[in-house]
Amino acid sequence: MTRTRASEELPRFLAIGTIGFVVDGGLLMALTGAAGLPVIGARLASFAVAVTVTWLLNRVYTFRHCASRRRLAEWRRYVAVNSVGAAINLGIFSALVLRFPWFEATPLAAFAVASAVALAFNFLGSRMFAFRLDGAPAPGQDAAPPPFR
Repeated sequence: MTRTRASEELPRFLAIGTIGFVVDGGLLMALTGAAGLPVIGARLASFAVAVTVTWLLNRVYTFRHCASRRRLAEWRRYVAVNSVGAAINLGIFSALVLRFPWFEATPLAAFAVASAVALAFNFLGSRMFAFRLDGAPAPGQDAAPPPFR
């Protein structure tokens, strides 16, 4: 992928990330407020919904030029990338909520800080691993030479 393509992808990824943030944060607030679930459990549930929503949107909008026909394999790669990003996100979120009473009382603020930190990892992982044609080299790698005949 070229630098130009990345400059086109990043704003789209950010827009879809914003949608994911609203889905994730809105569900987090609904689950902790109206449903009365514990903050950490609610955050895990809100992530599960948001990751699938953002995969679908990124597949159709951001990375449509390299979306795989093998949707399940692509979804698995996307979930793997975002799970590592989520571990980064959740680790920061948990540390803030468990350490600082203000963040515990306002979990959406802790969520925003954690999400911002994990953003770069998720974009690069999505771009280089999740949304590449099956069998295609990762960006920056040379394609395998054709077999000798």
